[in-house]
Amino acid sequence: MAAVPKKLKFLLFGMGPKFHGTVAFILEILGLASLVLGIIAGFKQDYVGLYSLEWFLIAIALWIWALWQWLCAYTAAKE
Repeated sequence: MAAVPKKLKFLLFGMGPKFHGTVAFILEILGLASLVLGIIAGFKQDYVGLYSLEWFLIAIALWIWALWQWLCAYTAAKE
């Protein structure tokens, strides 16, 4: 990251590693909650706000987003 100017580092890592780590943790909790809701909707064979497939897709999207936030936190802490 030595080639990245300091002005651009703020755009990449914004609020710092602690913020990105906290956001990653919150997104993981939300992903786990949506996974549980998807399982409940699947067992009921009815919708719980959304159908089970949609809850699973939301859980996958939140997990990927949390992974990205964790990688940003790791890279920012490494700097």
